Amino acid sequence: MGSFRFVLAAAVLALVACAAPSRETGQGCAVPRLAASPAPGILLGDLGMPPGSLRDDEIAAMADCLGPDLDAAFARVRDKAIDGKNWTTMSTSYRASEHGMFLQVYADAAAAPSYRLYEMGARMPEGATLLKRSFRVGADGKAEAFRIFIMTRERTGYAPDANDWRFAVFQPDGTLIGETGGRGDANVRFCIECHRAAQAQDYLLFVPPRFRIDAR
Repeated sequence: MGSFRFVLAAAVLALVACAAPSRETGQGCAVPRLAASPAPGILLGDLGMPPGSLRDDEIAAMADCLGPDLDAAFARVRDKAIDGKNWTTMSTSYRASEHGMFLQVYADAAAAPSYRLYEMGARMPEGATLLKRSFRVGADGKAEAFRIFIMTRERTGYAPDANDWRFAVFQPDGTLIGETGGRGDANVRFCIECHRAAQAQDYLLFVPPRFRIDAR
């Protein structure tokens, strides 16, 4: 698929020393504060589990440390909706999400113009695709690249109950968890149910204002 290419360069985030990730050979990335004093239970687990309480600098440090793993996870995904495309970054950084993990949002050339207008945007055209890359953090502070989420506008009538959006979710090893109207359809029904709350804005749930990239 080639390297993951960005049209819009991400902002450089200054990281304080105490938030710097620990990454030794074979040991991956970890939040030092949590690794030194693990919190009880799971801070960040599977879909639907609320993210743990990480500071913005800790989230940024984990995203930076996991960069090669996030790129590798994306490169393993084989899906016609994303192959060969360039991607524009639509959020300033990874953020805690209702998905139960930390996400960053990207849009292809067909989706970016409307997405930049957020709630004021028009219905996206057929073929428009949004992408979310993610990572999760455990109670012991260990972080790992996690699932890839794809949302593509299909032809009229493809999925009336989903406003003709195709949702697809992949594991970081490239395994398909499910796709609307295809294999594992039941596994992505939660996507439709969640996005249906945004019927008035083309089923799109935008990043919070403080994470939005200025469209001007």
